[in-house]
Amino acid sequence: MKGTEAPNNWLIACEKEGVNQAHSSDPKCRAIFYARTTSAALSALGCFLVLFIIIVYKKYTRFTQRLIMYLLLPTFVISAASVYPNIDDISIPCEVAAFFMNWGTLSQRLIILCIVVHLLVFTFNQTRPKCLELLFHVVTWGLSFCFSIIPIPGHHYGSAGVWCWIKGVTHYEDELRLGCFYIWVWCCVSIEIVCFTIVVVRVRRLLRRFQGMSSSNPEVEETKRRFKKYIYPLMLYPLVNFILAIPVTANRIQNWVNEGHPVFGLFLCHSIVFPLWGFCNAMLYFMNKETLLQLHPCNVWEGIISWRRSSSQKRQISSASNDQAPDIDFAYAGGAVTNPSALHSATMDSESDME
Repeated sequence: MKGTEAPNNWLIACEKEGVNQAHSSDPKCRAIFYARTTSAALSALGCFLVLFIIIVYKKYTRFTQRLIMYLLLPTFVISAASVYPNIDDISIPCEVAAFFMNWGTLSQRLIILCIVVHLLVFTFNQTRPKCLELLFHVVTWGLSFCFSIIPIPGHHYGSAGVWCWIKGVTHYEDELRLGCFYIWVWCCVSIEIVCFTIVVVRVRRLLRRFQGMSSSNPEVEETKRRFKKYIYPLMLYPLVNFILAIPVTANRIQNWVNEGHPVFGLFLCHSIVFPLWGFCNAMLYFMNKETLLQLHPCNVWEGIISWRRSSSQKRQISSASNDQAPDIDFAYAGGAVTNPSALHSATMDSESDME
């Protein structure tokens, strides 16, 4: 009986109403809190660094970089919500943390699905329809927000084990967990697996076909360049996030199958891995040597100065174009181009965004 009572005691201590996990008398509860907090802090730092690099070096002009930025935003929210130490059924901060936990996790899963869909479209067409980005925004933020709002009436957010989430006290709250979270996550994962498998098979077939072609073929070289720049880096994000979901899913299944007898090791792995997504995504982003060099203080300072200078120049050009619109129109009359390099740069940016 001792083997079954011990886990219950530490979980009860963590779930006790109003308890601060950081000062809990149970060492297992404190271990879970500090493991979760450490992982969340690492993830928050990783998300901040990647977002900083994307903004300062203006990488957001490329769609693939914007997808990574969209992925890191809800991941940062999850990291912030995971730090909350007070587990209380009637606490408003706990309800707020639970709402952002549900919203952030759903958004993150939907964005990973969007990444996989983008990979699928790109491997077949090698271009991205511009309407996809708007569709991604509507689906990701719209669905996650709507399904995270539903548990708010009736105060169904609160203590859910060692964190704040949808409570599992009543049968209706169990149904809320299914309808507002699990069903959508499982659907996303199922679609991701199918689409990701198609992408891998398609890429392998194309590479096998390229082996029989001349290496001097410009079309082959251009396709390889695009795959290397826009496909391979993004393929790692769904794969790593899927691997990280395994211990979390294992703990949830164990809690469901053997309710009332939690396993401390599974809870500890869950607490470490769940907030760690941002840190792992950051590690994937900085696997590129060129990107890693951009973290050097001198390069960062130059990037900030360049970013501020270009922002100021854009404002001046915008103001000048408003004041001298007729002159600018005449400059392009008859096919004359006053600044060919700028036009070429704009064309390259457009092509880059389409890719």
